[in-house]
Amino acid sequence: MHLSRRRLLVTAAAVPAVLVADRGIRAVIDGARAAAGALRPPAFGTSATRCALCGATDHAMLDPRCPAAKSVV
Repeated sequence: MHLSRRRLLVTAAAVPAVLVADRGIRAVIDGARAAAGALRPPAFGTSATRCALCGATDHAMLDPRCPAAKSVV
């Protein structure tokens, strides 16, 4: 590849544009991470106090009383 003055100037002009684009992309990613944390609903209870299948608090996930538990017909 022959390095000409034109290619050198185009490359030198492209470097700041790439840096600005990188900074903008990083700002968008950081903003999306912050928004995801704000939009995520808060946790209610723990896995020991709430059924993972139906969300009820009166039984655990493997309890046969769970209405969402699969049963053999």
